[in-house]
Amino acid sequence: MIAALLAWLGLSFLFPETVLPGPWRTIQVLAENFANGDILSHLTATLGRVLGGLVLAMAIGIPVGVLMGVNRLAEKTLDVWVMVALTVPSLCYAIFAFIWIGLNETAAIVAIGLTSAPSIAINLWEGVKNIDTRLFQMARVFNASRWVIIRRVLFPQVLPYIMASLRFGLGIVWKITVLVELLGRPDGVGFELFYWYQLGNMQQVLAWTLLFTLVMLFIELVILQNLERRMFSWRPEVRI
Repeated sequence: MIAALLAWLGLSFLFPETVLPGPWRTIQVLAENFANGDILSHLTATLGRVLGGLVLAMAIGIPVGVLMGVNRLAEKTLDVWVMVALTVPSLCYAIFAFIWIGLNETAAIVAIGLTSAPSIAINLWEGVKNIDTRLFQMARVFNASRWVIIRRVLFPQVLPYIMASLRFGLGIVWKITVLVELLGRPDGVGFELFYWYQLGNMQQVLAWTLLFTLVMLFIELVILQNLERRMFSWRPEVRI
């Protein structure tokens, strides 16, 4: 992080502020946006779409990924469809959603969720394939019911991959949300980025990008990592 800031500072001396404003000037512009009241409404709109899109993506990706990981027939059946869904550009999902549903919040969340779900499904699928199947065999030896096997054997092994997919999916959802806002919403961080891009104001573009990055880092480093530590505190620490 410090190296990136130093590199940014060094490069800012080589270019005019219209091309690459320095970190201090960018922070000043961001502070002015906060003072003017421009930040909260747009950031709230973006975070709402991120949360809605992430929930939808996880609701689709988790069942599909787990099913493909534990069932060979499902893996063969869904493999091609998931890969096709993954290769469709996110711009196409956004356009389809806005045409079919309309220029509204539902369409934005659907576009975000459908674009992100295949990546989450593949990530979870690869993880679930690595779980220890011997535990299932042992559970069957003790005549454990299907529900007990799912709750006490499958779920504890899958949960770390679900958390990894959540963090992985969040990064994808952030990027897609900006694109969706740029394309069809009247507010949000993506809308502001596109607005200032049209005016050629690099200071504002960098200020909103910095805000976007700081919020993302806060969610990842403060919220998700602490949540993961608490959820898996029971696991022994591996030291090499």
